[in-house]
Parts: sequence; structure tokens; C-alpha cells
Amino acid sequence: MKNTLKYLSHLIALLVVFQAAVAVWSVAEEITAQSANPGATATPPLGAIMHGMVGMFVIPAAALILLVLALIARTGRLWAGLTLASAVLQVLLGIGGLSVTPYLGLLHGINAFVLVAMAELTARAAARAEAAEPHVARHQRHAQPVG
Repeated sequence: MKNTLKYLSHLIALLVVFQAAVAVWSVAEEITAQSANPGATATPPLGAIMHGMVGMFVIPAAALILLVLALIARTGRLWAGLTLASAVLQVLLGIGGLSVTPYLGLLHGINAFVLVAMAELTARAAARAEAAEPHVARHQRHAQPVG
């Protein structure tokens, strides 16, 4: 369970890196489209669509699953909770950056670093908890009955 918690935490951090990559790809697509046809309004770039879908659905769902796993494993609960909180804040800042003021987009970018840090701290807590288990107890989990 702790191993799953650790790897899911790393996956969330990796998804945030993916988010940064597709956001920049989206900007590059838009700049290319605008330079080819100034003033034209086109469909949103694929990078923007991917950024929105992963950011609004995949990462928050993964963070919620992470918290459930942390509660079951009884380790990293604080960090998993903060990971979920920063994922929810990230969604709100992203939506606010589009609908309220673009300045919230600045906080959206900064909070991405917070989200990565919280996910990695959850992974660290899971790794420490796994390392702290007695050696015998770890092997007994996988022991098969004889006979």
C-alpha cells in the first residue's frame, strides 16, 4: 500500500510537469496561428484542451485517490491532504485566471510548484514509513502458507 502511495505521488508530480509542457505547447500553437492569420479566432489549441482536461479532472482525481490511500495506509495523511488542497486550489486559480483576472494565472503557475512539493513530500513520507517497517514484518506480508 505504501509503495502504491509513493508511486501515485510521483505520478501526480509528473502530471504537473506534463501540464507545464502542454501549456507552453499551447502558447506556441497560438503564436504560430496568430502570426499566420493575425486577428483570426480559431478553436483552442490542442495543448490548451489537454491542459484543461488533465488539470481539471485527472490530477484532482489522482489527488483524491492519494488521500484515500494515505488514510488507509495511515501514513502521509497530512501531505496527501495538502496535495489534494493544492490541486483544488490549482483548479480554482486556473478557472479564475480565465474568468476573473489574468493575474490569478500567475498564482496558478506558482501553485503548480506547491502541488509538486506536496506530492513529493507525500512520496517521501510513504518511503520513510515503508523503510521503518521491521524487516520481518515486510517479509511476512508476502509469506505463503506451507502445506
